[in-house]
Amino acid sequence: MQLRNNAGSRPQITFTSDFHELVQGDLVPGPCLLRYDPLRLVALNESEGHHHDIRAFVRFHPTGVEWQGVMSLPAGTPLADQADICGQGFMLTAPLTIPADCDAIEAWFSCSHPDGETHWDSDHGNNHWLRFGLADLTIKSATVAAAKKNAVQDTFKVEVTTKPCIESVDIRWRQTKSPQAPRITTPLKANTQGTWSTPKEGIPVAKNSVIAFDIIYTVAGRTFTDDNQGRWYIAD
Repeated sequence: MQLRNNAGSRPQITFTSDFHELVQGDLVPGPCLLRYDPLRLVALNESEGHHHDIRAFVRFHPTGVEWQGVMSLPAGTPLADQADICGQGFMLTAPLTIPADCDAIEAWFSCSHPDGETHWDSDHGNNHWLRFGLADLTIKSATVAAAKKNAVQDTFKVEVTTKPCIESVDIRWRQTKSPQAPRITTPLKANTQGTWSTPKEGIPVAKNSVIAFDIIYTVAGRTFTDDNQGRWYIAD
């Protein structure tokens, strides 16, 4: 299995125009870069003749410490020329500081428009909740191997350790040779406290398979995804 992507990097949070929230790097106290695509709140034609200020609100849990910042979008910014749904085009940025003992981040945004209306980006009032997979869980093993000599199928096995607050863990996987096939979600079984694994016999897969997978887990009833920071995990 490949190394986890961006391990050892400073934290960075990106909000893309297609309404994905990407968490990268390690959850460590100190500087964190907030990146935000203004197209989440400002239409392409609105950016041509008006200046917009997008206000960011962040709350760190469990401490409750709050941060606010303003990211300015100048009039005439060529958003259409630089639009990119993956967050590689024009992005507004703001530095913030993660306090000690933080394990989750809650964020929401607002923008006042020239017509007097205030638009909100708050996940329909629930706010965006973010966690760092690098801090929440560790993949102890992910393998594809023959269950026994001359077996007609291989078996896919995963073992994960997590923080005690993790309530459930699923893996969502597919065989890389069938990229168009639907992904399969398999719940992992809790063994000892904080250890989760596929069934003892493993998941049957075709011989010589390479498996791409990510991890879906819940904390306090909220669902989070660890997809190796956009790269998926590979077992072979």
